[in-house]
Amino acid sequence: MKLFSSTSLFFITLFIFCSCRSNTAAVTPPEVMHNKDSMSIGAYAFKTSDGWGYSITVDDKLFIKQSTMPVVEGNRSFVSEADALKVANEVMGKIKLHQKPTLQKADLQRLGVII
Repeated sequence: MKLFSSTSLFFITLFIFCSCRSNTAAVTPPEVMHNKDSMSIGAYAFKTSDGWGYSITVDDKLFIKQSTMPVVEGNRSFVSEADALKVANEVMGKIKLHQKPTLQKADLQRLGVII
């Protein structure tokens, strides 16, 4: 004598599976829930084989590592540590204002970066 039909067994299994699932709602990814006004942002210059680059950290995690000058043809590093930090600070300002961290050649010229 069969105790449960296959249909009953299916529904019992389904019920057990559904009752074991968590009742919490979908969680928003941390980057969306994060209060950007309280994030910690840092800019650091580093030496490359032919000049300088910069990195930007957000909440102590590497966010950008730029070993060459952006928007400049070729793979040229910054001439000086000061130039790398000028650009890093400009990008960091955009991040703080919730803007895309992109630059134009005019931005480098305005900052006095040697191209």
